[in-house]
Amino acid sequence: MTQPFSASPVLNTVLRQLEDWLAAGQIRAIDLQLARQIIRWEQDAGNDDDAQLAGLMLAACAVSMALGRGQVCLTLDDATLRRLLPGSSLLALISLPQLQACRVVGDGTDPTEAGGSAQAPLLILQQGRLYLHRYFRYEQTLYGQLTTRLALQPAVDETRLRDSLTRLFPPQDATDWQCIAAASACLHSVSVITGGPGTGKTTTVTRLLCALLEQTPELRIALAAPTGKAAARMTESILSARNSVSAGDLIPTQSYTLHRLLGWTPDGFRYHAGRPLPYDCVVVDEASMIDLPMMAHLFSALAPQARLILLGDRDQLSSVEVGSVLADLCDSGTEHLPSVATAQRLQTMTGYALEAAEASVPMADSVVQLRHSHRFSVDSGIGELARAVNQGNFRVASDVFTQYRDVHWLTEATDAGGWEQQVINGYRAYCQAVKEGESPEFILQAFDQFQVLVALRQGPWGAEVINQRIRTLLTSAGLLPATASPWYPGRPVMISHNDYDLGLFNGDIGITLSHDGHERVLFRSSAGQLRMISPGRLPAHETAFAMTVHKSQGSEFSRVMLLLPRTWQSVITRELIYTAVTRAKKEFLCLAGDACWQTGLNQRVERASGLRDALWRLPDN
Repeated sequence: MTQPFSASPVLNTVLRQLEDWLAAGQIRAIDLQLARQIIRWEQDAGNDDDAQLAGLMLAACAVSMALGRGQVCLTLDDATLRRLLPGSSLLALISLPQLQACRVVGDGTDPTEAGGSAQAPLLILQQGRLYLHRYFRYEQTLYGQLTTRLALQPAVDETRLRDSLTRLFPPQDATDWQCIAAASACLHSVSVITGGPGTGKTTTVTRLLCALLEQTPELRIALAAPTGKAAARMTESILSARNSVSAGDLIPTQSYTLHRLLGWTPDGFRYHAGRPLPYDCVVVDEASMIDLPMMAHLFSALAPQARLILLGDRDQLSSVEVGSVLADLCDSGTEHLPSVATAQRLQTMTGYALEAAEASVPMADSVVQLRHSHRFSVDSGIGELARAVNQGNFRVASDVFTQYRDVHWLTEATDAGGWEQQVINGYRAYCQAVKEGESPEFILQAFDQFQVLVALRQGPWGAEVINQRIRTLLTSAGLLPATASPWYPGRPVMISHNDYDLGLFNGDIGITLSHDGHERVLFRSSAGQLRMISPGRLPAHETAFAMTVHKSQGSEFSRVMLLLPRTWQSVITRELIYTAVTRAKKEFLCLAGDACWQTGLNQRVERASGLRDALWRLPDN
């Protein structure tokens, strides 16, 4: 094999190891390609030190692998490296001093590093973390924007605000965290309102927007979410909530996807730091789904004095792409108290006394967690199960399945006829609505009554195989037409790539119907409008009888069935299971191996980044 660079024996040994890992599926082709490219650049810069080159090649491969798993950077410690590249004696070649001596590795302080080249270094070391330059800049951009905006003090008529909050949130005996969150958002330029399902995030933001509009009637507001499905749900929720409050008619009724809000084009976003968004207040729902690059673009595109309000569940799965920004902003897993000054100010606004911390950080003043679920009553197994999963408590979670009627632990041959019969029963009403030609609105509502979720895309319990099995089950039961065509009435599809010309976005769900003698796919837009589109015009898509838990974020269903494999796999974590449980409003069913379930509850998503440490590091620490 001809080498594209000068390879010494030790470098050849490393290269052969990487090629073996690639053949075994332990690394991706892009991981190997990046490692080879970096060695080319390092040798072109004049480095011929075999030990440095070998360690650099392994480290470059590892940082690419980390990015593929959602990490912003690579933490250079033995435990992390061995998790990425297990069983290799070559890991001893990765040495922090040796990497720092490489020409293509900089410390992030000078964009013209790497031998004075106009090109910034590809790899950057920062506090024992190894970054690709691009993601280091995203993180630094976001941190800089955050610290600047956290220091701003929006102009507020506090007397009027207090009156607005009293009217919008009638006083209660217990602390009203919705009122606290609304007051905090009105007093800060950046605010994060986090909470589980049913805690009233949308109700809270609707009322706080009314309070802001009573301060500034001409306030320009934009509503947005990461996906079309989440944007549509936000529109529905705002529409139902705004009619019950004063000034509600001033709240916009249209929500944007973030790509549309920022004006995506093949050449970049239309709105950016040099051309800010024309809004005074931007509200973004389902913020846990936002990756690091998108969050950096969003902050950069805000007008200098604009408010940003982020809504989301900090305990849900992080974004599919790189980063776990909402969890970093909330320091998920740790409870923080506001500063004394902020606690006193919030008490003045709301009448509720809050605990405070003598030593605090600015971010703690901008995060409020909603704590009471209005969806799940005290006799709700779904709510109890979500809490047990979130705490990683296997014993309590097991007890919940035996004590509550709205959660069910399934086996291959459960008394109810097995999970397959449960699937047939779950989709029966939806399929009959399609067969009987019910209205498009009725069919969409029927589909939302039941959903199968899986953890994986591939394998016997992955989305592709399970979708095939479900189609066969429903066809055998006479609920779907027996046809070889991939397009048949009743086929649900999920869009997997954005199409701005059609207005279809990743995560949008459509239903195939027979319309005027032809198959058409029914979609609901983010503005709530229904439309039919020819299958041939659709962007990339997949069948959606079963979808991955990641794809289900931003959606809710009356009944949810989670199918997990018998053997645990690394993607199955506490956050994934919690997200699946909280997609269900009325009933949750789960089929899983006991060991897989228990191991999943014990595993947490850990995504290395420097953002959390920078935001939550106390002064002098």
